[in-house]
Amino acid sequence: MKKPSRDDVSKPKVEEYSYKKEFYRDAAVAADYEQHRFTTPGRKRRNVRKWRAIQKALSETTDVLSVLDLPCGTGRFTGRLADMGLKVVGSDISLQMMHEAAASAQVDHPGIEGYVQSDAEALPFQNASLDCIVSIRFMFHVDPVTRRRILREMGRVSRRWLIIDYRHRYSARWVAWQVRHALGLLRQKPERVSRRGLQSEFHDAGLTIRRVIPVRRWLSDKWIVLAEATHDEPAFEPNLAEERLEGTDLDGAKITGKLGEGRRSTVYRASWQGREVALKVYKRTAIATHARKHPLSIAEFEFSRNSQFYAVPGLDRYVAQPLAFAVTPEVQAIAQEPINGELYYFYERQRKGGVPPSFAGHLREILNLSHAARLYDVDLHAMNVLVLRDPSGELVPKLFDFNLIPFTLRPQNLFVGWLLKAGLLSKESRDRRRLRRFHDYRHI
Repeated sequence: MKKPSRDDVSKPKVEEYSYKKEFYRDAAVAADYEQHRFTTPGRKRRNVRKWRAIQKALSETTDVLSVLDLPCGTGRFTGRLADMGLKVVGSDISLQMMHEAAASAQVDHPGIEGYVQSDAEALPFQNASLDCIVSIRFMFHVDPVTRRRILREMGRVSRRWLIIDYRHRYSARWVAWQVRHALGLLRQKPERVSRRGLQSEFHDAGLTIRRVIPVRRWLSDKWIVLAEATHDEPAFEPNLAEERLEGTDLDGAKITGKLGEGRRSTVYRASWQGREVALKVYKRTAIATHARKHPLSIAEFEFSRNSQFYAVPGLDRYVAQPLAFAVTPEVQAIAQEPINGELYYFYERQRKGGVPPSFAGHLREILNLSHAARLYDVDLHAMNVLVLRDPSGELVPKLFDFNLIPFTLRPQNLFVGWLLKAGLLSKESRDRRRLRRFHDYRHI
């Protein structure tokens, strides 16, 4: 048998996730996949180590009867999960991969309920319909922003538990990559997460990490992450949101559509006082979390901070106009001008040419004007900046999200607080770092 190599039919030639989604659908790729990944002695040993880590994670769960193996590929772990007495559904974007799994005698088991083709970004399963989702050898193919979407979608489908394979930077392999890259022997370092980045991705997806299990401490770059889904409350129905805004400064708002939904809020298109507005209605979990950190309600805090930025001469060009806010025991919301733009992250990825160099100049101008007004922690990153054309036709950035409590007001730890107080850490430091990393999606 030929030794696995970069020339294998099943070895992707491009790192882009959108390319890989199509690549793995090829029948020749699916036929070659198992043989050249998991059949050599060394790779069999890796398989054993990873399975032990998965078993350890499963041993710390409770009430798990049904499992979604996503993506199941050629069934590497599908049969093993069924051997544990679990009811297993295999799912993959590639029908060809699932055909290989279904035809394999090693995978065949009565506990396998069947196979379902799916895209991990939009799973065809009902909310909380399976006890656990197991996802192995997948997330390292995916960029950080899409990973967050996939994690949120997995959290929606899982009743409680998720067991996910992540690649990290605390290993001898990562050190070797760093050295080779520094010597010019490696063109591009593989993307690997830090512990802080891992926490950020799961937190943004509404998931709680319960345990991180190293597959082989210091030698392997693989973690098996055991996480728990904390299901968000459903968004307000439009009629209910309108009803609860009666008697507030946003009385009379009529919701006409939904613009989007995030971890903290749902944003609606609405008409109010004769104009169209973007109406952001906060979720109870976000309201409670913010209340533990700041005396102002989240709606008043964001409206106030939005207003501070908008009032700075020259910044109104780059900032959504704040219009009103409402706070009652039942609802918190703010209204802003609606922005007909596209998030920079998606704009840049869909247009390979990206934006003109002048766009970076606008980002620098935002920071310069903000800092001159003593406003810090602008939270400048690719998922917080909209791209739109101004009346002259020029592409400009527009900011719309202002609910981040600045680290200058609430340092993340005592040491950072001491550095700020002693003048050893600039209040501008995080903004400048964000700007330098604006195109590096690993830091979103």
